[in-house]
Amino acid sequence: MNLLLAVLFILTGNMAMAQSKATQKNTPAKGKTTTTTVVTKKPAATTAGASKTASAKPATSPAVQKQGGTAVTTTKSAAPALVVKKVWRTAAMDSAMAYYTTLRFQEAYSKFKAAVNQGDNDALYFIGRMHQYRELKYDSVQIDTLEQIQNAEKYFSAKKDSAKFYYQRAVDEGSLLGHLGLAEQTILRSLEDKQRFIQHMRTAAIVIREKAVEGDAFANRILGSMYYTGFGEMKDYSLAFNYLNRAANANDVVAYTSLANLYLNGEGVKKDLDKAAYWLKRGVTANEREAFYTLALLHEEGTLGEVNIDEARTLYRRAIEKGSVSAYEQLMYINQTPDQKVVIASVNRDPDMLKRALAAGGDPNTQAVPDDFEAVLDGRTALMHTVYIPMLLEDYGVIYEPEVRLKMVSLLLEKGADINAQDSVGKTALHYVVSSSRIRSELYEQEQADLLDTLLAKGANPNIKDKEGNTALAQALKATIGQHIGIMELEKLLKAGADPNIQNSESKTPLMLACEMNANFEIILALLQSGADAKIKDSAGKAAIDYTKHENVQNILMAAGSPEKQ
Repeated sequence: MNLLLAVLFILTGNMAMAQSKATQKNTPAKGKTTTTTVVTKKPAATTAGASKTASAKPATSPAVQKQGGTAVTTTKSAAPALVVKKVWRTAAMDSAMAYYTTLRFQEAYSKFKAAVNQGDNDALYFIGRMHQYRELKYDSVQIDTLEQIQNAEKYFSAKKDSAKFYYQRAVDEGSLLGHLGLAEQTILRSLEDKQRFIQHMRTAAIVIREKAVEGDAFANRILGSMYYTGFGEMKDYSLAFNYLNRAANANDVVAYTSLANLYLNGEGVKKDLDKAAYWLKRGVTANEREAFYTLALLHEEGTLGEVNIDEARTLYRRAIEKGSVSAYEQLMYINQTPDQKVVIASVNRDPDMLKRALAAGGDPNTQAVPDDFEAVLDGRTALMHTVYIPMLLEDYGVIYEPEVRLKMVSLLLEKGADINAQDSVGKTALHYVVSSSRIRSELYEQEQADLLDTLLAKGANPNIKDKEGNTALAQALKATIGQHIGIMELEKLLKAGADPNIQNSESKTPLMLACEMNANFEIILALLQSGADAKIKDSAGKAAIDYTKHENVQNILMAAGSPEKQ
């Protein structure tokens, strides 16, 4: 499962519905991993409380009533009754938690500060959380532009640096909850980062479990999220349902949508659309952003009855009023066809949007171009879009997140994606895997290896030529420049039957290309050991030896039967 998304759910405590998230048309791809913060970025197919339905955070208010099988919003709005439980160390902290779980953030913030003054250091975590998740101005921002939604730090006082200060202070002063905050801000670049994240989660789970047993609503929500994702606790959907149900019934408003998603997907509980609608109605009535967003998705897809695009638009706008970037993007793409949504989901590497688009009839082999999409797509299929990570400044794609590509590839192949399809320049998905930008991350290297293994095991042909006559092997050589990851890719392709003697449109073999680019002797040896013929000449009458300046490489080629260097 995608660790980044799982963290998102855990830490926000929101169960996301198969959120049809679609990033804007010219979002540049970044050559780095992203943080595991819990902003409402792409809640996809899990939950932090979650499922595969839509994401879940706060927005404005309508309530929902069923008419003719569909849910209809009304303008009624009411916060749940405030119930203060004696769970925490101080009365101020108990009051703060009651306000916080019912989205009364300003009052909660004031009480958290009072709790800190009374020596309850767990309150430091929540102050940090409010800084991180745009909760300090939750009800006071009027959304007029996309800039306001995207610039959470300026408009919503969402400050990650301030959050980190409070999280670390909480840990330093003995609060185990501070570890939850540090986990939320972990950047996953290596296996060590992943281990550090898990350790933070397990440490935080000690106090979360204790407070959940004592009846705290927020702790039950987070514990349910942990059981759903398997971070901090073992993965168990039944236990996830148990704790999220307890959280929702204790008036944790965010848990309403999380619980609804479990009912929608039949995870940990029997599938029940009526109960899902009931909890979404409560979330909408309480002004919870993701309840609006989730219900909008259900209206757009007709999950609860007839498709109701007008109602979906209304609900997306309400979610946008609370700062939902996902709702803005979904609204932008609401009129696209299922095929176009398959492409958008693949470009953005959004598994949940892809799943929904395919379920709506989208073709896994589509080469559709989304409306108003400015990037040149070159007739790529969804599989190609999914595996390809462009250069940093190219106007195509989204920020890289570890492990997502594998999930996307699996979804597309299960639905019949043609693994050897070619785009307008003759490239296959295999070409695009090995030509992706190189990201300095152990997780990226592992994902590259797993992608190649998956595609080759499913029948990807490494000897298909593009319109320049280059196979995936030649493409990999151009992208490696001697890097360790490039050598690994070459070895996998050769082991799978890539022919090292296929000549491109310039009559050059992979061995010639390797020599021409001054590849190191490891690559030369790998090609020769796999049958590369050092005697082959190109249309200019040159052999591989004529393209290298390195004496050690020349000696290796001569030993392999190469003619003398010209």
